[in-house]
Amino acid sequence: MLTFERLESSVRWYARSFPAVFAAASGSLLRTEDGREVIDFLSGAGALNYGHNHPSLVRGAIRYLLEGGIVHGLDLATTARRRFLETFDQVVLEPRGLTYRMQFTGPTGTNAVEAAIKLAWKFTGREGIVRFDGSYHGMTLGSLAISEAGRS
Repeated sequence: MLTFERLESSVRWYARSFPAVFAAASGSLLRTEDGREVIDFLSGAGALNYGHNHPSLVRGAIRYLLEGGIVHGLDLATTARRRFLETFDQVVLEPRGLTYRMQFTGPTGTNAVEAAIKLAWKFTGREGIVRFDGSYHGMTLGSLAISEAGRS
């Protein structure tokens, strides 16, 4: 733990409250360096709804990489993006008669938080945001404003 305290920014202070260093994960479980298993209640800050290292996702990612798939195509029109958009449209939007358009946020959680804040303001007409003590939502101005770290 001393390496993290000595070399890592204190902005991400909530992670320092965990008395362990995690080495591996599977499903909803994290494994510490000394082999203990604990439930991952953070779930990748909500990004891991299938858990850590789900076998079908691992196989798909490996296959995509071995085929030379584009790893960072955030703003590019790619075959993978087209396949996702078409599948999402067929499986989710069309059956419900929805004509929504999608926004791909940046590759960090703070981009998603910023988008959520703006959507909440736009559709509720309110400016107040609920946050939890000990929360961390990223390093942009909006995300910091609702993070515990941004208030200290």
